[in-house]
Amino acid sequence: MPDTRESVELLLSDVEQQLDQVDAALLDSDPSRMSELCADMRRAAVAFAGALQAALSAEAFDTGFRSRIETVARRLALQREGLARRSASVDRVLASLVRPAPSPTYAIPGARGMAPAH
Repeated sequence: MPDTRESVELLLSDVEQQLDQVDAALLDSDPSRMSELCADMRRAAVAFAGALQAALSAEAFDTGFRSRIETVARRLALQREGLARRSASVDRVLASLVRPAPSPTYAIPGARGMAPAH
């Protein structure tokens, strides 16, 4: 795709649409779709970043376009933070339901407690 304002604009729109889809999947708690959507988001963001980098050397973007880029960056940061929190929450719930296996580094095989200190 040529390095023009139009191509960068299309790629930014694609990133925004991917963000909307990931937001919807997060709200729906749809883990089966989340992996696919995150991969699509990553591809769209990488394509946009590459086109943007090439375009920045060729032209200046207006305030509205820069504002959209900043909004996308904030939304990506919020999604990343939300996914990290959700992952930690799921880990806590799983740990409360299923007793975690003892770490082989600190346990004696076959023993239930910690290894004695020497």
